[in-house]
Amino acid sequence: MSNDTIMWAVGMLGGLIGIYVRMETKMKELDVRVKGLEKTDNAMNEKLDRLLEMINDIRVKIAKND
Repeated sequence: MSNDTIMWAVGMLGGLIGIYVRMETKMKELDVRVKGLEKTDNAMNEKLDRLLEMINDIRVKIAKND
């Protein structure tokens, strides 16, 4: 094998490793973002559930007074 072929193969391998590392990093970043959004979503859903419970309690109290 010539030196050019070896250098080309090493360059290609290095490039593929670089692409893999960048993809893994981006996937980790996306995973962190999704987890953060899920926490925010869960917190908002809990607040909305509490609001709906309060509204239903008010409806029941109004209905009892009628």
